[in-house]
Amino acid sequence: MYSAPNTALQIMPVRMLCRLAVLLCCIAAGSGVRADYPIEVIQLKARPLDEVLPVVRPLVGADAAVTGMGNQLIIKASPAQVEAVRKVLAQIDRPPKRLLITVSNQGEDTGRSSGYSASADIKIGQGQVGINSPGRPVGDSQGRIALHDADTRRSRTASQQVQALEGRPAYISAGAQVPVRERQQYFANGVPYQTQVTRLQDVSSGFYVVPRVSGEYVSLEILQHDDRPAGAGGRIDTQRASTTVRARLGEWVDLGGIDTSGSGSRTGLGYATRNQESTTQQIRVKVECLDCSSPADR
Repeated sequence: MYSAPNTALQIMPVRMLCRLAVLLCCIAAGSGVRADYPIEVIQLKARPLDEVLPVVRPLVGADAAVTGMGNQLIIKASPAQVEAVRKVLAQIDRPPKRLLITVSNQGEDTGRSSGYSASADIKIGQGQVGINSPGRPVGDSQGRIALHDADTRRSRTASQQVQALEGRPAYISAGAQVPVRERQQYFANGVPYQTQVTRLQDVSSGFYVVPRVSGEYVSLEILQHDDRPAGAGGRIDTQRASTTVRARLGEWVDLGGIDTSGSGSRTGLGYATRNQESTTQQIRVKVECLDCSSPADR
């Protein structure tokens, strides 16, 4: 009587068959594992084995065993324990959700400068005395006073977006290389010399994030950085923020902020100036679920 060959066994590579047989034998011979328990092979649909095993192992008792290979979970346990594992897999063995993460960085720089300067040319007989004056000849004594009062305000807004999978790390960064001049000292024949060199410094902004979704909320482990050139001389302003936050999907949440201010003044014969500066910066983040069409999908 003709018997059809086992197509599944023919398709499976011989090497994989050998590995599976070794795993099954190890389970059957495991210490404390009941020999009458059936062996179940469960095909994982989305999650990798190394993510599933730590969740499944506590569900089986000491008289059972669980292992796996590739995308297959292999269990030798009681039917009740196997059923419990299947119920958990129905919840966790799903494709990770696609998330759109937006980080907004808003800031404002304000400054005010005020003061006065005075100068005079005073005739004394045939001579002349100048105070804060270049001393050009004048016919009569004269004085001058100049007042200044100026306000400056500069706003900046930057946002970055990256798509990420739930539970997977994501990173985005953008920037440029700016030239920075440095002085280097060296010796030749015991004589010190100095030279000026120019190197390229990376100046970038971005963030690293690991999102995890739970219902309508998402928790974020996030590290954000923002570097900016600060004028001549190669000075670079840097800002860092590292935190873990929990927010509702689709809503903005504050990560942190910076608020600095300073003032200074100078006075002398015939002049006085006063300067005030302040800088504010606010960092916010929003996470949107691209695969969630309804709350039940979250």
